[in-house]
Amino acid sequence: MRTNKMLCEINTVPIFVIKYLYGKKQYLTPLIEGDSGFRFSDLSHYARMENDAMRDEELVKTFAIDKSTFEVKINDHVIDSESMTADPIFSFPARHCFCLCLSNRKDSEELYEKFMADVCIEVKVDLYIEFLNDLFKHRFKGMEIVAKDITYYGNSSLPKVSNPDELVFFKPDAFSHEDEFRIALFYPEDKQGFKTKEGDTIPFYNENESNHLTLSYPDREFQKQFIGEIYAPRA
Repeated sequence: MRTNKMLCEINTVPIFVIKYLYGKKQYLTPLIEGDSGFRFSDLSHYARMENDAMRDEELVKTFAIDKSTFEVKINDHVIDSESMTADPIFSFPARHCFCLCLSNRKDSEELYEKFMADVCIEVKVDLYIEFLNDLFKHRFKGMEIVAKDITYYGNSSLPKVSNPDELVFFKPDAFSHEDEFRIALFYPEDKQGFKTKEGDTIPFYNENESNHLTLSYPDREFQKQFIGEIYAPRA
């Protein structure tokens, strides 16, 4: 795996781009110890989450615009906004994909509480993305990786984009405390799903059930290279 493009060195000490993964230690210990890789969840999963503070309908982005800021004309006559029965609502579909949701916030007491988490893991995302790029050249060909910060929106304006791929990186401003950095895996839409060793096909999208994609390597030290410091809530 090439790493020289994704890091710089100052006095031979590598400097990585770091983001943070919050969760429960009982589930993340295999990741920390190198026994398992990162888990990507399909976009529909977030509407099924048990934690109310994290649950969100990600497959459809809904924008409710204040009717007082929305102008309607008939034959150049402006219609009184108070005559509108409700604020206009616009919905746009986001492209289904698999996501790893991280944060730009380090060791945050607020996020421990909101996520019901007891561990925060440093993730060397540039190194990890380089690994994913190399992996997808040989397996899961056609998989596209897009990684960037989430844009948060309120009810005062429509989004500046309507592309389903771009809308994966938009969330309501009620979630802005997360300060999320998201790695999305877009699978080729001309394929039906993942092939198992037995030759069966697991569809990329299941309407009634969440799909989770875990990318692991049998070498524990290799997997642990993507992990930095580990933090926990202060007592």
